[in-house]
Amino acid sequence: MKLKLHDRCSNNQAEQMAIVKAVQAIETIKLNKNVPRTILIHTDSRITLDSLKNKKNRNHLIEKIRKKTITLEKENWNIEDTWIKAHAGHYGNELADKLAKELQ
Repeated sequence: MKLKLHDRCSNNQAEQMAIVKAVQAIETIKLNKNVPRTILIHTDSRITLDSLKNKKNRNHLIEKIRKKTITLEKENWNIEDTWIKAHAGHYGNELADKLAKELQ
């Protein structure tokens, strides 16, 4: 899915919106609710990961990620956020950067 963000959108907002879209997509996966399921969300944004851990951070997108994660966890999903180094040859990260540049 390609999503064009507002020109004033920051890189951090774009990273957070990508995670919002990822957790929303998880809701569409139809699997037996009695089976534990794990999703790994990889991001090169330490700021986003730190924001998610900081309970004082009430940023709209961070709150949206938290709420979706809680909802999914109630449905037996285990959501794990992991940091990966940017521009280090990680296929998914390189593809995301390429697609983001196409939208600029």
